[in-house]
Amino acid sequence: MEKLPPGPELAMAYSTRSQLRMLHYRFDEAIEWGLRALALADQLGEIETRIHALNNVGTALLFAGRPGGRERLEETLALALAHGFHDHAVRAYTNFAECAVVSKEFGLAERLLAEGIAFATRHDLDTAAHYLLGRQAELRMEQGRFREAETIAQGVMNLERLPMVMHLPALTVLGRVHMRLGEPGGMALLHNALQEGLATGELQRIVPVRSALTEAAWLHEDYGACQEQLTALAAIDLNCFRAWDFGELAVCWRRCGMAMPLPIPNAQIPLPHAAELHGRPLAAAKEWDRLGLPYDAALALMQVRGVDAGPALARAVTIFESLEARPAAALARTQAQRLGVAGQLPKARRGPYGAARRHPLGLTRHEQQVLALIAAGMSNKEAAQLLSRSPRTIEHQVSAVLSKFSAASRMEVLLRLRGEPWLLATDST
Repeated sequence: MEKLPPGPELAMAYSTRSQLRMLHYRFDEAIEWGLRALALADQLGEIETRIHALNNVGTALLFAGRPGGRERLEETLALALAHGFHDHAVRAYTNFAECAVVSKEFGLAERLLAEGIAFATRHDLDTAAHYLLGRQAELRMEQGRFREAETIAQGVMNLERLPMVMHLPALTVLGRVHMRLGEPGGMALLHNALQEGLATGELQRIVPVRSALTEAAWLHEDYGACQEQLTALAAIDLNCFRAWDFGELAVCWRRCGMAMPLPIPNAQIPLPHAAELHGRPLAAAKEWDRLGLPYDAALALMQVRGVDAGPALARAVTIFESLEARPAAALARTQAQRLGVAGQLPKARRGPYGAARRHPLGLTRHEQQVLALIAAGMSNKEAAQLLSRSPRTIEHQVSAVLSKFSAASRMEVLLRLRGEPWLLATDST
């Protein structure tokens, strides 16, 4: 097509090449081809191609840790919504939300996922909605809300005829959460996710699974399995890694005591990983706390040595047990025994863990009751009578439910419940 007069087909070909490079984490090339597509699209007045290319460039910039990515993703989303390109809009929600989850911008991720899932449901884009739900499960896992992550991910996996790539985020989360909770089947799920991820050839489907398998092996002190997974990760071009992925790799490399040094790529290592790598695990834990990742904070506390080891391990055990993270709690207790500080740890918990299961969308117990009555078709007046609450209270609680569902009406809530039945079944104790 380059031998013909410049046309819209060539502009989209450039943008598609940019998309493929972005999916394979070849960010420099993705940006180069995307900018070429943007220039030609603007010359031709091709708004749809501009939307497509902005998404590729913005995602590549954010994953590469460079400035300008967020602005481009905000623009592609706004343009797609303004011009009624539903598929492009949901793709923008998907990529932007994933970037926010990966970079630990959880407030932004919450908003984008809520809006994106509601938008996809409203426009009958069920496959996209289920993919976004997998990312929502990932967000809950990162926040240490393991039972909510499990509920969402298992719900997605129970759906029939969902394409492989669309269920992979949920499958990966389900495997990792089961592994962290010490529940059976976690490793089988992760190995399944790895096989499916390898079939795609995309690093976003492969790197997180190998990192999860490394974590599982480390928790059980199986350093041979650690070496197997870390060696496979290091065999990839490290300059293609997202900054947060490489930071996790570098920290795992150190924790597992790998003999060979790990080459450092051009990407800047995120602050919590860098702090641990520079021998400041307490600072790393503080940064993980600030970002809202309690499990990662506790893992960093396990690396503390010297006079602070006892209090650090005691805090780590407390966090792990509050999260029901049994394997990590057990390893922390083993480390404390080896370091002679076991007496500083809280007493081991006996019997089942009693962690409350919160609602995946943050609904209160009263709001969940109202949601059930909405699903049953009751009016506000009927709900007020049944629950013995004032009409004004019910009105406020219905508004809260609609807001947390990012829904404009009761009908949109019902549409969400059709695709996410677990939102009604969650235990609110």
